[in-house]
Amino acid sequence: MRKATVAISDDHPHILNSLLAIFSQQEKYELLYKTIVGEELLKRLSKQPTDIAITDFAVDHNEAKLDGFTKIKMIHAAAPKVKLILLTSQRNSAILTKALDYGVSAIVSKSDSIDEITQACDHVMRYNDKFLSSSAYKILRSDESKIKKTPALTPRELEVIRMFSGGLTLASIADRQSRSISTISTQKHNAMRRLGITSNIELIRYAYENGLI
Repeated sequence: MRKATVAISDDHPHILNSLLAIFSQQEKYELLYKTIVGEELLKRLSKQPTDIAITDFAVDHNEAKLDGFTKIKMIHAAAPKVKLILLTSQRNSAILTKALDYGVSAIVSKSDSIDEITQACDHVMRYNDKFLSSSAYKILRSDESKIKKTPALTPRELEVIRMFSGGLTLASIADRQSRSISTISTQKHNAMRRLGITSNIELIRYAYENGLI
């Protein structure tokens, strides 16, 4: 029986070490490679696609140019058949919902037991539907009423708010997203208008209270 191949990427060494320990004990899975940054994962997948790729939604350091929805989109472009599993600390239900819409196969919260990763792998390889870890499920279900009351933002608007509130300038966001500063500024303005927010302080408070940062 062929082992399912796995690639992992995370910028936290202890997460990588935990995943390495788990997959070293698995008979059903073969870990082909691990990376720290999303750009390296993308390069490896384009040359040697795996059955499963496990990565975070966003990274902590501002130097990284590939995270969020952009990373999800580019991973699927490089390896269309890969089962993508997000192992993330992201708590915003709108972002998690849109990640599923973007083709993510499973979401596992970093607040859950790391063993839920193998449950996610088993599920996505066996069934043609989504897998949510215990905490990810609670976030999405408990926030359903809040989602309905909150004005819908586009994935790009969510990205801009998340990055800006996390400390990036509009110029840095534009560089990451390969878009003009005026485009980023317009998306930030549109998001603030929909949310009824008039200042950057309010925007950062909104991002914090809603789990964007």
